[in-house]
Amino acid sequence: MKDKYVEKIIELWSKLCQKPDDYTKAKVKINNLAIDELIPLIEELTKDHDLSEKVFEELLENNDPFIRQNAASHCLSLNLHIEKSVKTLKGFLKHGKPWEAMGAERSLKIWRGEIGPNDPG
Repeated sequence: MKDKYVEKIIELWSKLCQKPDDYTKAKVKINNLAIDELIPLIEELTKDHDLSEKVFEELLENNDPFIRQNAASHCLSLNLHIEKSVKTLKGFLKHGKPWEAMGAERSLKIWRGEIGPNDPG
């Protein structure tokens, strides 16, 4: 069960726009279709706390920085693996590419309550 979720989430996150060059009309359409699948999948997953912990623990260890950053951001919003997620996101602030650092900073600000999820950065 865990592996099914991990594989599907990685597949969908891989379709998301990851860097400034990805924001073309075609890639944004693919991004939006992936988001439409991701939202209910993650909602379903989070109904099982133990399974969520296992899935996100594995995603936090992924080799792909984009996967790790997304996992860390989701973990903070779900109150899972807080220490590791904060450490991961702070690593992107120090060593990530500019767009990775911006995303990491935003996730940390939302988690700390400095901004709302719908507020501008």
